[in-house]
Amino acid sequence: MKICTAPRRKLLLCVAAAALITAVAVPWTVFGASHPTVYKGVDYKRVYNYSYFVKRYPSISEKYGGNDQKVLQYFATTGLKKRLRGCAGFDVNSYRYANKDLRRKYVYDYKKYYLHYIRYGWNSAKRTGTATGVSKMKNPATTYMGVDYSKEYDYFYYVKHNPDVVKKVGDDDLRVLRHYVRYGRDEGRKGKASSGSSSAKYDDGKLKVAITSCKITGSGSNVTVKATSSGTKGITIGLFPQVSYISGVKGLSPSATAKSAASISMTIPLNKNNSKSVLQKKFYIAAKKKDGTWRVCSNFFYIENPSACASNRTAFPKPARGTKKGLKILIGTDTYINKAIELKCSHVLVDFPIEHFLSGSGLSYRYEGKTYYFSSSILSYQSQLKKLKNAGIVATGVFYLSGRSMTQYMHPKAAQGDKSGSTIFAINTKDSNRKKLEALFSCLAEYFTKDGALLANWIFGNESNQYIRYNYTGNVSYNDYVKAFAEQYRLFNTAVKSRWSNARTYICFDHNWNLSFKLSGSYNAKKLLSSFSSYIKKHGKVHFDVALHPYPSPEQDPRFWNRSRLVTDSASSQQYTMLNLKYIVSYIKKTYGKGVHIILPETGYSSVYSGVSMQEAQAAAIAYSYYLAEFNPNIDMIGIHREKDDPGEVAGGFSLGIYGSSFSNPKRSAAVFRYMDTPSWKKYTQPYLRYINNAGSWKGLIGSFNASRFS
Repeated sequence: MKICTAPRRKLLLCVAAAALITAVAVPWTVFGASHPTVYKGVDYKRVYNYSYFVKRYPSISEKYGGNDQKVLQYFATTGLKKRLRGCAGFDVNSYRYANKDLRRKYVYDYKKYYLHYIRYGWNSAKRTGTATGVSKMKNPATTYMGVDYSKEYDYFYYVKHNPDVVKKVGDDDLRVLRHYVRYGRDEGRKGKASSGSSSAKYDDGKLKVAITSCKITGSGSNVTVKATSSGTKGITIGLFPQVSYISGVKGLSPSATAKSAASISMTIPLNKNNSKSVLQKKFYIAAKKKDGTWRVCSNFFYIENPSACASNRTAFPKPARGTKKGLKILIGTDTYINKAIELKCSHVLVDFPIEHFLSGSGLSYRYEGKTYYFSSSILSYQSQLKKLKNAGIVATGVFYLSGRSMTQYMHPKAAQGDKSGSTIFAINTKDSNRKKLEALFSCLAEYFTKDGALLANWIFGNESNQYIRYNYTGNVSYNDYVKAFAEQYRLFNTAVKSRWSNARTYICFDHNWNLSFKLSGSYNAKKLLSSFSSYIKKHGKVHFDVALHPYPSPEQDPRFWNRSRLVTDSASSQQYTMLNLKYIVSYIKKTYGKGVHIILPETGYSSVYSGVSMQEAQAAAIAYSYYLAEFNPNIDMIGIHREKDDPGEVAGGFSLGIYGSSFSNPKRSAAVFRYMDTPSWKKYTQPYLRYINNAGSWKGLIGSFNASRFS
């Protein structure tokens, strides 16, 4: 080793030089000169430099005594919200102004702009050029609710001439545009220098508007109302969603505005499931008067396609066995489910008196911003419906109010009237109590169509032309009865179909089809159907399906093939039974559309008539009715009423069960029902042909009969 003999001064210079070289090569952390940039897992180095930040905002450094970790924490938690600039290379205002897509996404959530740049923007040629240097909004919005206002609106002109708007909504270009569309035009504010006079045209009393369409649009998020107008053009008009039981628009502000023209279209948010929802509301258009008030100048209209906003789009079910055979049963216990399976049902029908759900409180349900409480029995029924679905059986529900003490949920005239002769009551659409009914049907539509359950057919009411016994609405005129019935169905239909798009909802009539004489307590079903359809169409046509009850004539005699004078082979028949039903269903399809589904949920035959046992005739009637329905393409399902004799019905002369008082007491019809759509059909049904006027074969009775259906 060579020993250095250089003088001490030279040695010190060498040491100093080496130290300088080492200082350049060693990270600043060795000497404690760097500052942290990572806070809670996020590295802010792309948007933050401690030295730059404390020099720009010295008061922040003073506040934390130069503690660089606390300064970083302040920047990450508070500085981002205040749009503070953390370094020379990034200005959040510039980044926001330059990137229209981010403004739509983040609006005033400034922290997200910083994070976007940190994660993506710094590495994008498109974004890096916008990190600084942009002081003016680029591509401000000109389209609102699908309408382009660029011909009459300029963002920079509007904010320059309306500083109060900027003070109110900030420099959010979309909110500024919304102000112009919803308020500014009505207030006479100009949208751009070339948009002409700022004077607004007010109501002259001559404008008439006809709403022609009200539909859910925008993938289920908006409502678009279309209309035509006659009278003065250019008048300011407003769209007003109103609760169904209040007429007019007093006290309301318009949800959208436009100018009267030959063709009008206005779009607003649906707001489904929150307190601003317009799903169940009716819509008016009103003209603005000079004093700032509004005059209704249109008809009222409801949403026509509630299924467009349904999140559940499960297909309508088909029975595993593929036939139309159904039976009305109870489903409170597995005993009835197992009996339906044993009897080889393709369909079952279940009554759901809604007072049982309304009286409970074990299940909470959030509807349009409010929590409602219903019976937890909903969960039990959901479980039973799941078992039916797993067995391949399609379920149909009949919903009605039969609790006479539930007056708050009755139509007010019914609540005030003589209910002694009534068993089912019209529901309340006339005051704020309707909201809980909306919530209930919405709740049922959710629980009965999820988690493996699926209630396919939803029947509103029972034999609704029986205006005293089965749909008591109080002492009202026929026209008021029609209006009330239509409003109730619309509430039900909208609640159900807005939850499951493929649900089928029905109105129900008894067999008094076209009576030429006055029958106490019953309207002509054919006329009521026509009046109902006309009223529905006038105020927003929604689809409806039809449930018919083809009892014999007279009702207690199961031998419907013995023609009554009231039963003729035409759509003008005074009554319908299974004997002439094909003319009625053909008329309904022709008149109201091929898309109308028709079911026969209550087809009942008594095994006793005038004190005489008629079990053979009952069995024959059940087989005959079933085959007539099975081979009629216009009928979707037939439900035999019912599984066991009901004591109340027996007391009234109707022994309608295929069993007696218990399942240990089968009638002749039990075996017929079980096997009439199986390969053993002939063995069990052929012996009963002789009771049908000594018929020789089912094919002879029913030309379309095809035994291969049951092979």
